[in-house]
Amino acid sequence: MHSAAGIEDRLFTPARIRLTAWYVSVLAAVLVVLGSALYLVVRQQLLGSVDNGVKLVEAQAAEKWAQSGHVNVAALSTGPYTVNLVIPSLIPGNLYVDRGLRNGRPHLDKASLFAVYEGHPTDLRSSGSSGDRQRVYSARVSDQSGEVALIQVTRSTEPEHEALDKLLLGLLIGGAGGLILAGVGGWWLAGKSLRPVRVAFNRQHAFVSDASHELRTPLAVIRANAEFLQQEQPENVEARDIVSETDRLSSLVDALLAVARDDDRGAKALHMRVDLAEVVEATVASFRTVTTDHELELTHATPGELMVMGDREQLRQVLVILLDNAVRYTPAGGRIHVQARVDGKEAVLTVHDTGIGIPEEALPRVFERFYRADDARNRQSGGVGLGLAIARELVTRHSGRISVTSTEGAGSTFTVRLPRDT
Repeated sequence: MHSAAGIEDRLFTPARIRLTAWYVSVLAAVLVVLGSALYLVVRQQLLGSVDNGVKLVEAQAAEKWAQSGHVNVAALSTGPYTVNLVIPSLIPGNLYVDRGLRNGRPHLDKASLFAVYEGHPTDLRSSGSSGDRQRVYSARVSDQSGEVALIQVTRSTEPEHEALDKLLLGLLIGGAGGLILAGVGGWWLAGKSLRPVRVAFNRQHAFVSDASHELRTPLAVIRANAEFLQQEQPENVEARDIVSETDRLSSLVDALLAVARDDDRGAKALHMRVDLAEVVEATVASFRTVTTDHELELTHATPGELMVMGDREQLRQVLVILLDNAVRYTPAGGRIHVQARVDGKEAVLTVHDTGIGIPEEALPRVFERFYRADDARNRQSGGVGLGLAIARELVTRHSGRISVTSTEGAGSTFTVRLPRDT
Protein backbone atom coordinates (compact mmCIF):
# COMPACT_ATOMS: atom_id res chain seq x y z
CA MET A 1 0.00 0.00 0.00
CA HIS A 2 1.42 3.37 -0.98
CA SER A 3 1.52 6.35 1.31
CA ALA A 4 -0.80 9.27 0.58
CA ALA A 5 1.21 11.78 2.62
CA GLY A 6 2.28 13.88 -0.36
CA ILE A 7 -1.21 14.16 -1.82
CA GLU A 8 -2.63 14.86 1.63
CA ASP A 9 -0.23 17.75 2.06
CA ARG A 10 -1.33 19.29 -1.22
CA LEU A 11 -5.02 18.81 -0.48
CA PHE A 12 -5.40 19.36 3.24
CA THR A 13 -2.60 21.75 4.20
CA PRO A 14 -4.06 24.66 2.16
CA ALA A 15 -7.50 23.94 3.63
CA ARG A 16 -6.05 23.85 7.12
CA ILE A 17 -4.24 27.13 6.50
CA ARG A 18 -7.43 28.76 5.22
CA LEU A 19 -9.42 27.57 8.24
CA THR A 20 -6.73 28.83 10.62
CA ALA A 21 -6.59 32.15 8.79
CA TRP A 22 -10.37 32.39 9.11
CA TYR A 23 -10.24 31.79 12.87
CA VAL A 24 -7.47 34.37 13.29
CA SER A 25 -9.23 36.90 11.05
CA VAL A 26 -12.49 36.62 12.97
CA LEU A 27 -10.71 37.01 16.30
CA ALA A 28 -8.67 39.92 14.94
CA ALA A 29 -11.86 41.68 13.84
CA VAL A 30 -13.44 41.12 17.25
CA LEU A 31 -10.32 42.36 19.05
CA VAL A 32 -10.09 45.45 16.86
CA VAL A 33 -13.73 46.35 17.49
CA LEU A 34 -13.62 45.68 21.24
CA GLY A 35 -10.18 47.23 21.68
CA SER A 36 -11.15 50.35 19.75
CA ALA A 37 -14.38 50.67 21.73
CA LEU A 38 -12.51 50.27 25.05
CA TYR A 39 -9.85 52.78 24.06
CA LEU A 40 -12.40 55.36 22.94
CA VAL A 41 -14.52 54.95 26.07
CA VAL A 42 -11.52 55.32 28.40
CA ARG A 43 -10.23 58.26 26.39
CA GLN A 44 -13.61 59.95 26.54
CA GLN A 45 -13.83 59.44 30.29
CA LEU A 46 -10.28 60.66 31.03
CA LEU A 47 -10.38 63.73 28.80
CA GLY A 48 -13.99 64.40 29.76
CA SER A 49 -12.98 64.64 33.42
CA VAL A 50 -10.29 67.15 32.42
CA ASP A 51 -12.87 69.28 30.60
CA ASN A 52 -15.20 69.16 33.57
CA GLY A 53 -12.35 70.19 35.86
CA VAL A 54 -11.27 73.29 33.89
CA LYS A 55 -14.90 74.36 33.54
CA LEU A 56 -15.46 73.98 37.29
CA VAL A 57 -12.40 76.08 38.14
CA GLU A 58 -13.44 78.71 35.58
CA ALA A 59 -16.92 78.85 37.14
CA GLN A 60 -15.38 79.50 40.57
CA ALA A 61 -13.23 82.30 39.18
CA ALA A 62 -16.19 83.80 37.30
CA GLU A 63 -18.26 83.78 40.48
CA LYS A 64 -15.53 85.65 42.37
CA TRP A 65 -15.24 88.24 39.60
CA ALA A 66 -18.98 88.78 39.39
CA GLN A 67 -19.28 89.31 43.17
CA SER A 68 -16.23 91.48 43.91
CA GLY A 69 -14.54 92.36 40.66
CA HIS A 70 -11.42 90.58 41.91
CA VAL A 71 -10.08 87.02 41.57
CA ASN A 72 -7.32 85.51 43.66
CA VAL A 73 -5.85 83.45 40.84
CA ALA A 74 -3.03 82.16 43.03
CA ALA A 75 -5.53 80.54 45.37
CA LEU A 76 -7.43 78.98 42.47
CA SER A 77 -4.29 77.77 40.71
CA THR A 78 -3.96 74.60 42.74
CA GLY A 79 -2.97 71.15 41.72
CA PRO A 80 -2.77 70.72 37.94
CA TYR A 81 -4.81 73.86 37.18
CA THR A 82 -3.44 77.27 36.20
CA VAL A 83 -5.77 80.29 36.25
CA ASN A 84 -5.15 83.56 34.41
CA LEU A 85 -7.26 86.71 34.60
CA VAL A 86 -6.96 89.06 31.63
CA ILE A 87 -8.65 92.45 31.22
CA PRO A 88 -8.88 93.95 27.72
CA SER A 89 -6.92 97.23 27.35
CA LEU A 90 -8.48 100.41 26.09
CA ILE A 91 -5.39 101.10 23.99
CA PRO A 92 -5.94 99.88 20.39
CA GLY A 93 -3.65 97.02 19.50
CA ASN A 94 -2.81 96.28 23.14
CA LEU A 95 -5.24 93.49 23.98
CA TYR A 96 -4.06 92.30 27.37
CA VAL A 97 -3.33 93.83 30.76
CA ASP A 98 -2.90 91.27 33.53
CA ARG A 99 -4.29 92.76 36.76
CA GLY A 100 -4.47 89.58 38.72
CA LEU A 101 -0.84 88.41 38.47
CA ARG A 102 2.00 90.81 39.10
CA ASN A 103 4.75 88.26 38.40
CA GLY A 104 3.16 87.11 35.15
CA ARG A 105 1.92 83.53 34.85
CA PRO A 106 2.82 81.26 31.94
CA HIS A 107 0.56 79.14 29.70
CA LEU A 108 -1.52 81.94 28.20
CA ASP A 109 -3.16 80.76 25.00
CA LYS A 110 -3.71 83.96 23.06
CA ALA A 111 -5.70 82.27 20.28
CA SER A 112 -8.27 81.08 22.79
CA LEU A 113 -8.39 84.51 24.43
CA PHE A 114 -8.91 86.22 21.09
CA ALA A 115 -11.80 83.85 20.38
CA VAL A 116 -13.73 84.89 23.51
CA TYR A 117 -12.66 88.54 23.15
CA GLU A 118 -14.15 88.69 19.65
CA GLY A 119 -17.58 87.47 20.66
CA HIS A 120 -17.60 83.83 21.73
CA PRO A 121 -18.71 83.46 25.35
CA THR A 122 -16.45 80.42 25.93
CA ASP A 123 -13.70 78.55 24.10
CA LEU A 124 -12.42 75.03 24.84
CA ARG A 125 -9.44 73.64 22.97
CA SER A 126 -6.23 71.63 23.18
CA SER A 127 -2.80 73.13 22.66
CA GLY A 128 0.84 72.13 22.80
CA SER A 129 2.55 69.04 21.48
CA SER A 130 3.63 65.72 22.94
CA GLY A 131 5.29 66.32 26.29
CA ASP A 132 3.47 69.61 26.91
CA ARG A 133 -0.14 69.00 25.94
CA GLN A 134 -2.65 71.34 27.58
CA ARG A 135 -6.40 71.66 27.77
CA VAL A 136 -7.40 75.32 27.63
CA TYR A 137 -10.74 76.81 28.62
CA SER A 138 -11.42 80.54 28.23
CA ALA A 139 -14.54 82.52 29.11
CA ARG A 140 -15.68 86.17 29.06
CA VAL A 141 -17.29 87.43 32.29
CA SER A 142 -18.55 90.74 33.73
CA ASP A 143 -18.63 92.13 37.27
CA GLN A 144 -21.45 94.13 38.89
CA SER A 145 -20.20 97.35 37.33
CA GLY A 146 -20.13 95.80 33.88
CA GLU A 147 -16.35 95.58 33.57
CA VAL A 148 -15.40 92.72 31.27
CA ALA A 149 -12.64 90.25 32.05
CA LEU A 150 -11.30 87.16 30.33
CA ILE A 151 -10.64 84.09 32.46
CA GLN A 152 -8.45 81.30 31.15
CA VAL A 153 -7.91 77.97 32.89
CA THR A 154 -5.27 75.52 31.63
CA ARG A 155 -4.57 72.00 32.70
CA SER A 156 -1.88 69.57 31.54
CA THR A 157 -3.24 66.42 29.91
CA GLU A 158 0.09 64.58 29.90
CA PRO A 159 -0.93 62.15 32.69
CA GLU A 160 -4.08 61.18 30.77
CA HIS A 161 -2.18 60.73 27.50
CA GLU A 162 0.46 58.64 29.21
CA ALA A 163 -2.28 56.42 30.64
CA LEU A 164 -3.86 56.14 27.19
CA ASP A 165 -0.50 55.26 25.62
CA LYS A 166 -0.02 52.50 28.19
CA LEU A 167 -3.55 51.25 27.54
CA LEU A 168 -2.93 51.21 23.78
CA LEU A 169 0.36 49.36 24.24
CA GLY A 170 -1.36 46.83 26.48
CA LEU A 171 -4.12 46.32 23.95
CA LEU A 172 -1.62 45.80 21.13
CA ILE A 173 0.49 43.34 23.12
CA GLY A 174 -2.58 41.51 24.40
CA GLY A 175 -4.12 41.45 20.92
CA ALA A 176 -0.92 40.11 19.36
CA GLY A 177 -0.68 37.44 22.04
CA GLY A 178 -4.33 36.55 21.52
CA LEU A 179 -3.83 36.23 17.76
CA ILE A 180 -0.81 33.98 18.25
CA LEU A 181 -2.79 31.75 20.60
CA ALA A 182 -5.69 31.83 18.14
CA GLY A 183 -3.35 30.78 15.35
CA VAL A 184 -2.02 27.84 17.35
CA GLY A 185 -5.47 26.85 18.57
CA GLY A 186 -6.99 27.38 15.13
CA TRP A 187 -4.34 25.18 13.53
CA TRP A 188 -5.12 22.45 16.06
CA LEU A 189 -8.88 22.80 15.63
CA ALA A 190 -8.60 22.83 11.84
CA GLY A 191 -6.53 19.66 11.98
CA LYS A 192 -9.05 18.02 14.27
CA SER A 193 -12.02 19.06 12.11
CA LEU A 194 -10.31 17.73 8.96
CA ARG A 195 -9.35 14.43 10.57
CA PRO A 196 -12.50 12.53 9.48
CA VAL A 197 -12.00 13.79 5.94
CA ARG A 198 -8.38 12.69 5.98
CA VAL A 199 -9.40 9.24 7.18
CA ALA A 200 -11.96 8.95 4.38
CA PHE A 201 -9.40 10.21 1.88
CA ASN A 202 -6.81 7.67 3.01
CA ARG A 203 -9.33 4.88 2.62
CA GLN A 204 -10.30 6.08 -0.83
CA HIS A 205 -6.65 6.48 -1.77
CA ALA A 206 -5.87 2.97 -0.60
CA PHE A 207 -8.84 1.61 -2.53
CA VAL A 208 -7.82 3.36 -5.76
CA SER A 209 -4.24 2.20 -5.40
CA ASP A 210 -5.16 -1.41 -4.61
CA ALA A 211 -7.91 -1.57 -7.23
CA SER A 212 -5.58 -0.17 -9.88
CA HIS A 213 -2.99 -2.83 -9.08
CA GLU A 214 -5.58 -5.60 -9.09
CA LEU A 215 -7.11 -4.48 -12.41
CA ARG A 216 -3.87 -4.56 -14.35
CA THR A 217 -3.58 -8.35 -14.42
CA PRO A 218 -7.10 -9.17 -15.68
CA LEU A 219 -6.84 -6.39 -18.26
CA ALA A 220 -3.60 -7.88 -19.54
CA VAL A 221 -5.29 -11.27 -19.81
CA ILE A 222 -8.29 -9.82 -21.66
CA ARG A 223 -6.02 -8.01 -24.10
CA ALA A 224 -3.90 -11.10 -24.73
CA ASN A 225 -7.00 -13.19 -25.49
CA ALA A 226 -8.39 -10.47 -27.75
CA GLU A 227 -5.10 -10.30 -29.65
CA PHE A 228 -5.23 -14.07 -30.05
CA LEU A 229 -8.73 -13.78 -31.53
CA GLN A 230 -7.48 -11.09 -33.88
CA GLN A 231 -4.74 -13.36 -35.14
CA GLU A 232 -7.23 -16.17 -35.70
CA GLN A 233 -9.91 -13.87 -37.14
CA PRO A 234 -8.28 -10.71 -38.57
CA GLU A 235 -11.62 -9.35 -39.73
CA ASN A 236 -13.30 -9.74 -36.33
CA VAL A 237 -14.50 -6.24 -35.47
CA GLU A 238 -15.47 -7.22 -31.94
CA ALA A 239 -11.96 -8.48 -31.17
CA ARG A 240 -10.47 -5.25 -32.47
CA ASP A 241 -12.88 -3.24 -30.31
CA ILE A 242 -11.95 -5.32 -27.28
CA VAL A 243 -8.26 -4.58 -27.82
CA SER A 244 -8.96 -0.88 -28.33
CA GLU A 245 -11.19 -0.54 -25.28
CA THR A 246 -8.82 -2.64 -23.16
CA ASP A 247 -5.99 -0.30 -24.09
CA ARG A 248 -8.13 2.66 -23.11
CA LEU A 249 -9.09 1.07 -19.80
CA SER A 250 -5.45 0.16 -19.15
CA SER A 251 -4.52 3.76 -19.82
CA LEU A 252 -7.09 4.93 -17.28
CA VAL A 253 -5.88 2.39 -14.71
CA ASP A 254 -2.29 3.54 -15.24
CA ALA A 255 -3.38 7.14 -14.75
CA LEU A 256 -5.23 6.33 -11.54
CA LEU A 257 -2.22 4.40 -10.29
CA ALA A 258 0.07 7.32 -11.15
CA VAL A 259 -2.09 9.68 -9.10
CA ALA A 260 -2.40 7.22 -6.22
CA ARG A 261 1.33 6.49 -6.12
CA ASP A 262 3.14 9.02 -3.97
CA ASP A 263 5.83 7.01 -2.22
CA ASP A 264 9.50 7.95 -1.83
CA ARG A 265 10.40 6.47 -5.17
CA GLY A 266 7.81 8.62 -6.92
CA ALA A 267 9.00 11.74 -5.13
CA LYS A 268 12.59 11.08 -6.22
CA ALA A 269 11.44 10.52 -9.80
CA LEU A 270 10.12 14.07 -10.00
CA HIS A 271 13.69 15.32 -9.61
CA MET A 272 15.04 13.47 -12.65
CA ARG A 273 15.87 15.15 -15.96
CA VAL A 274 13.46 14.16 -18.71
CA ASP A 275 13.61 15.01 -22.40
CA LEU A 276 10.06 16.19 -23.15
CA ALA A 277 10.77 16.10 -26.88
CA GLU A 278 11.64 12.39 -26.66
CA VAL A 279 8.46 11.74 -24.63
CA VAL A 280 6.41 13.42 -27.38
CA GLU A 281 8.15 11.42 -30.15
CA ALA A 282 7.58 8.08 -28.43
CA THR A 283 3.98 8.78 -27.40
CA VAL A 284 2.93 10.08 -30.81
CA ALA A 285 4.48 6.99 -32.42
CA SER A 286 2.43 4.73 -30.14
CA PHE A 287 -0.77 6.54 -31.18
CA ARG A 288 -0.25 6.13 -34.94
CA THR A 289 -2.32 2.97 -35.09
CA VAL A 290 -5.15 4.48 -33.04
CA THR A 291 -5.39 7.61 -35.18
CA THR A 292 -5.20 5.56 -38.37
CA ASP A 293 -8.09 3.38 -37.20
CA HIS A 294 -10.11 6.54 -36.56
CA GLU A 295 -9.10 8.06 -39.91
CA LEU A 296 -7.33 10.99 -38.27
CA GLU A 297 -4.17 12.81 -39.32
CA LEU A 298 -1.61 13.00 -36.48
CA THR A 299 1.37 15.34 -36.79
CA HIS A 300 3.91 16.67 -34.33
CA ALA A 301 6.78 19.13 -34.03
CA THR A 302 9.54 19.07 -31.43
CA PRO A 303 12.93 20.70 -30.90
CA GLY A 304 16.06 18.58 -30.79
CA GLU A 305 15.99 18.49 -27.00
CA LEU A 306 13.69 19.96 -24.34
CA MET A 307 14.71 19.06 -20.81
CA VAL A 308 12.40 19.29 -17.79
CA MET A 309 12.53 17.92 -14.25
CA GLY A 310 10.01 15.22 -13.49
CA ASP A 311 8.84 11.67 -14.05
CA ARG A 312 8.91 10.39 -17.62
CA GLU A 313 6.00 7.99 -17.17
CA GLN A 314 3.75 10.62 -15.62
CA LEU A 315 4.55 13.13 -18.37
CA ARG A 316 3.83 10.45 -20.97
CA GLN A 317 0.53 9.78 -19.21
CA VAL A 318 -0.43 13.46 -19.47
CA LEU A 319 0.14 13.38 -23.23
CA VAL A 320 -1.71 10.05 -23.54
CA ILE A 321 -4.74 11.56 -21.81
CA LEU A 322 -4.72 14.63 -24.05
CA LEU A 323 -4.27 12.56 -27.22
CA ASP A 324 -6.97 10.11 -26.17
CA ASN A 325 -9.28 13.06 -25.50
CA ALA A 326 -8.51 14.50 -28.94
CA VAL A 327 -9.11 11.16 -30.69
CA ARG A 328 -12.47 10.64 -28.96
CA TYR A 329 -13.81 14.07 -29.86
CA THR A 330 -12.41 14.53 -33.37
CA PRO A 331 -14.55 13.12 -36.23
CA ALA A 332 -13.03 11.07 -39.03
CA GLY A 333 -11.01 13.19 -41.43
CA GLY A 334 -9.89 15.59 -38.70
CA ARG A 335 -6.35 16.55 -37.65
CA ILE A 336 -4.43 16.38 -34.38
CA HIS A 337 -1.18 18.29 -33.96
CA VAL A 338 1.21 17.92 -31.02
CA GLN A 339 3.94 20.50 -30.47
CA ALA A 340 6.69 20.88 -27.89
CA ARG A 341 8.58 24.18 -27.79
CA VAL A 342 10.61 26.52 -25.62
CA ASP A 343 9.05 29.68 -24.20
CA GLY A 344 11.57 31.52 -22.05
CA LYS A 345 12.13 29.51 -18.87
CA GLU A 346 9.21 27.19 -19.65
CA ALA A 347 8.68 24.12 -21.78
CA VAL A 348 5.34 24.29 -23.57
CA LEU A 349 3.40 21.26 -24.78
CA THR A 350 0.27 21.81 -26.91
CA VAL A 351 -2.24 19.34 -28.31
CA HIS A 352 -4.52 20.87 -30.94
CA ASP A 353 -7.41 19.10 -32.63
CA THR A 354 -10.09 20.01 -35.16
CA GLY A 355 -12.80 18.20 -33.25
CA ILE A 356 -16.22 19.19 -31.98
CA GLY A 357 -14.84 21.64 -29.39
CA ILE A 358 -16.04 22.42 -25.89
CA PRO A 359 -18.99 24.69 -25.01
CA GLU A 360 -17.83 28.00 -23.56
CA GLU A 361 -19.79 27.53 -20.35
CA ALA A 362 -18.04 24.17 -19.76
CA LEU A 363 -14.45 25.42 -20.16
CA PRO A 364 -13.94 26.45 -16.49
CA ARG A 365 -14.94 22.96 -15.31
CA VAL A 366 -13.34 20.55 -17.78
CA PHE A 367 -10.54 19.70 -15.34
CA GLU A 368 -12.90 18.77 -12.51
CA ARG A 369 -13.22 15.11 -11.60
CA PHE A 370 -16.23 13.32 -13.11
CA TYR A 371 -17.38 16.48 -14.91
CA ARG A 372 -18.79 15.83 -18.37
CA ALA A 373 -19.98 18.68 -20.57
CA ASP A 374 -22.34 16.40 -22.48
CA ASP A 375 -23.43 13.15 -20.80
CA ALA A 376 -24.81 11.63 -23.99
CA ARG A 377 -21.64 12.41 -25.93
CA ASN A 378 -19.39 11.05 -23.17
CA ARG A 379 -21.36 7.84 -22.84
CA GLN A 380 -21.01 7.32 -26.56
CA SER A 381 -17.24 7.95 -26.48
CA GLY A 382 -16.61 6.13 -23.23
CA GLY A 383 -15.58 9.14 -21.21
CA VAL A 384 -16.10 9.19 -17.47
CA GLY A 385 -14.75 12.64 -16.68
CA LEU A 386 -11.52 11.51 -15.01
CA GLY A 387 -8.83 11.89 -17.68
CA LEU A 388 -8.40 15.66 -17.66
CA ALA A 389 -8.64 15.79 -13.87
CA ILE A 390 -5.82 13.26 -13.67
CA ALA A 391 -3.81 15.23 -16.23
CA ARG A 392 -4.16 18.37 -14.14
CA GLU A 393 -3.04 16.50 -11.01
CA LEU A 394 0.04 15.16 -12.77
CA VAL A 395 0.94 18.56 -14.25
CA THR A 396 0.47 20.27 -10.88
CA ARG A 397 2.73 17.66 -9.31
CA HIS A 398 5.42 18.85 -11.75
CA SER A 399 4.92 22.51 -10.69
CA GLY A 400 3.27 23.19 -14.03
CA ARG A 401 0.00 24.58 -15.40
CA ILE A 402 -2.55 23.20 -17.83
CA SER A 403 -5.17 25.22 -19.69
CA VAL A 404 -7.55 24.90 -22.61
CA THR A 405 -8.96 27.13 -25.32
CA SER A 406 -11.76 25.92 -27.54
CA THR A 407 -14.31 26.97 -30.10
CA GLU A 408 -17.40 24.80 -30.30
CA GLY A 409 -17.50 23.05 -33.65
CA ALA A 410 -13.93 24.11 -34.56
CA GLY A 411 -11.65 22.25 -32.15
CA SER A 412 -9.68 22.61 -28.93
CA THR A 413 -6.13 23.35 -27.86
CA PHE A 414 -4.74 22.06 -24.57
CA THR A 415 -1.57 23.75 -23.32
CA VAL A 416 0.80 22.40 -20.66
CA ARG A 417 3.53 24.64 -19.25
CA LEU A 418 6.38 23.14 -17.24
CA PRO A 419 9.51 24.67 -15.71
CA ARG A 420 12.40 24.08 -18.10
CA ASP A 421 15.64 22.56 -16.86
CA THR A 422 18.43 24.59 -18.46
